[in-house]
Amino acid sequence: MSYIGSILLNEVNIESVLARDIKSNRSGACYDLNIEFKLLIIANKITFNFGDGSGGASFNYDLNNYVIKNGQYFEIQNCIFKDNVEVTINNPISNIKWVDCIFEKNLIIKSPQSVEKLHKISSFILEGGKVNNLVIGNIIANFKFYINPQEKKYNSSIEITNLKINDSKFIENFKLHHAIVNKLEIENVDFEQNADFFKSVFHEGVVEEDIKEKTKQNDIGFKAINFKKLALFGDTEFHKKLIFKYVTFEGHNHFKSAKLHKGLDLEYTNVQKEINFYGIEILDKATTSQETYRIIKNQFEKLNNKIEANKYHALELEQHRKDIKTKIFKDFKSFFKFAPDGLVSLSHWASSNHSSNYLLALFWIFIVSFCTNGFLGNTTIDFSFNGWNNLFKYINILSKIEDFNDSYVAMTLNKVSLGYLYYQFLTAVRKDTRK
Repeated sequence: MSYIGSILLNEVNIESVLARDIKSNRSGACYDLNIEFKLLIIANKITFNFGDGSGGASFNYDLNNYVIKNGQYFEIQNCIFKDNVEVTINNPISNIKWVDCIFEKNLIIKSPQSVEKLHKISSFILEGGKVNNLVIGNIIANFKFYINPQEKKYNSSIEITNLKINDSKFIENFKLHHAIVNKLEIENVDFEQNADFFKSVFHEGVVEEDIKEKTKQNDIGFKAINFKKLALFGDTEFHKKLIFKYVTFEGHNHFKSAKLHKGLDLEYTNVQKEINFYGIEILDKATTSQETYRIIKNQFEKLNNKIEANKYHALELEQHRKDIKTKIFKDFKSFFKFAPDGLVSLSHWASSNHSSNYLLALFWIFIVSFCTNGFLGNTTIDFSFNGWNNLFKYINILSKIEDFNDSYVAMTLNKVSLGYLYYQFLTAVRKDTRK
């Protein structure tokens, strides 16, 4: 007995079903049968073939070949596969669906390299259950490829320990919905139609640590991927840094409400149309590069979302400040080369957090007034009307030389400081500022 969801199942071994359901013997060890793959335990390796010219569907088990008569729509429910499962799909006429199955070893999906697009679109659906290793490699999927597609009446998750998608092309829509993936490897893949990763959670990838590339062990990498239509990462969650390397986004895309625990890397991406990053949550902001923040900022500007653009402009400048700081203290020559830029960046950060905090700018305006009072000898803390009058007098950018006891030094320092701080204050207040 085992549990699938909250249902107690009583499985039987497939051998007993095969012995009972064999209807005719074609030749040798080839059998025709009507079989329902429900509540079965499959102990040994099994190989499925779809669209192979033998009635739509067949499978090999224990050196015997079985042709499935009801292969036009083939559904496997609540089965436990204790050994490897191989699925080969050749121009299928079947709709293939797996529901709440457990794969204790490998589930390997294959397809030949010579298939053409069908007039009637079939589908491969893997819904619910658990998979130890899901391997999708060297396939051209001329059918809809859905892993746990979410519908109004179905919103359960699927658990995948290791998911590997390599050297493949998905001609029709691809979906990976509400999947909990422990380790992801995806490289050299073309998505010719929509690719949807809605609500999936990825814990780690296979990226190796590289100091020069600023990657850490087990970062999650999408490498050499072409998204030709929609690429949808809505409500996804990545527990390691998400890295897109040599990735092309040709269509409109969105990362709405995606949660990135260790940051994002878009430096090696080709973005041809708008990407909507609205609601994206980057928890560790220090691990995301200046260039990535610039790309996100530009995408918000294209969508006329100036509030979010201003937010990521501040993050872009913050990363710039950190990079300049590192370069300044690299060696003696670098100090003189980058120190002026570093001073400007430091001032911009300290005065208003890169035009994002107007209260900080306002605080420094009053500090300038306080320091001006001290420079002119007004050092006594006075809460009377005259004391408050002096404080506000020196935050007034229109004050005259007489107000500074005819000290041009005090007036110049005050005016220059206030001019800079008032600019920072105004740009921080104006949330639609571009710079």
